[in-house]
Amino acid sequence: MKQPSKDPAAVAHEGPSEKCQCARALEALEQSPGALLLLGEEGEILFVNEAAREVLSSLGVPAPTRVDDLPPQLQAAVRASAQEVGKRPPEKLRQLVKGLWGVQLPVRELDPDWLRGMVEAEQMAAVGQMAATVAQEIGGPNTSIQVAVDRLLACPLALGEQEQTVLRQVLTQTERITRLTRQLIALADPGRPQLVSVDVNEIAASACELMEGSFSSRGITIEAELEQGPVRAIADRNHLLQALVNLLLNARNALQAWTGELRVRVRTEGNADRVNLHVEDSGPGIPPEDVSRIFLPFVSTTGGTGMGLFLTRQILVEQRGGIKVQPRNGLGGATFTVYLEKAIDD
Repeated sequence: MKQPSKDPAAVAHEGPSEKCQCARALEALEQSPGALLLLGEEGEILFVNEAAREVLSSLGVPAPTRVDDLPPQLQAAVRASAQEVGKRPPEKLRQLVKGLWGVQLPVRELDPDWLRGMVEAEQMAAVGQMAATVAQEIGGPNTSIQVAVDRLLACPLALGEQEQTVLRQVLTQTERITRLTRQLIALADPGRPQLVSVDVNEIAASACELMEGSFSSRGITIEAELEQGPVRAIADRNHLLQALVNLLLNARNALQAWTGELRVRVRTEGNADRVNLHVEDSGPGIPPEDVSRIFLPFVSTTGGTGMGLFLTRQILVEQRGGIKVQPRNGLGGATFTVYLEKAIDD
């Protein structure tokens, strides 16, 4: 148990009874079912009870010493709570440390998936910066190769059919590298979302319309089952549209070699505090061993670059949302569920 540090002036006047009272007060805080912190006036964390340690450990910060050590989305909540008079610690403890405040972490109000997403967002940002550096190093030589191959193909008379085929294969692979490096750079700097109330139904319909031609040319049926009336959530419209298009591309890729029914369904639904958006396909589904790693970078079960789902999750976490996967659904394939904070109408 982390004990508050004592102000020397206060210690000089402290007697045995005060020590016992302080010990009892700390013991009561330690055993409290609420996730409690005691903060100093400079933002230092002086005490963390057992419940708070469990919560913070699950978020990857088992021993924070300052409010700044907490995940960014919790920092504002903690600082706001520290200003509430009702959260002040026992009087005897406040006599020991000047400016001591007690804070209860708002864990019950926060969705567990969202809490995990906060830590994941920080991890993805670090990966993104590293990926962008690698992408920039690859981009230059790759462009030179593309230019050289283009010039060779521009003189077909000097090349046999076999050589031309090989060069076209090289060009196809360098174009794939170009797409991947662009995705890596977008990962490092996706742009800051502008979070407002948006109609998820309208965004879902727009994404289906954008992908309809691509799907129909491959014999894939796309359906939209949208909840009646506007379904409003807190999101950035363009970023959410990008995330949904990514999921539809992922569904299309899952069906590219599938010999069964070719069908993709988009559904929206809202409840008291959340809006869900489901993208379902009729493909082979996801092997159980891949479910836990499906959102990691460079992991693909559909033959893609392995960055689409990773980037999609980053986009959604930055909008206070997230994404889950169900490896099998009623159509036979996988379901990806986007969840967002529901917008409250004025």
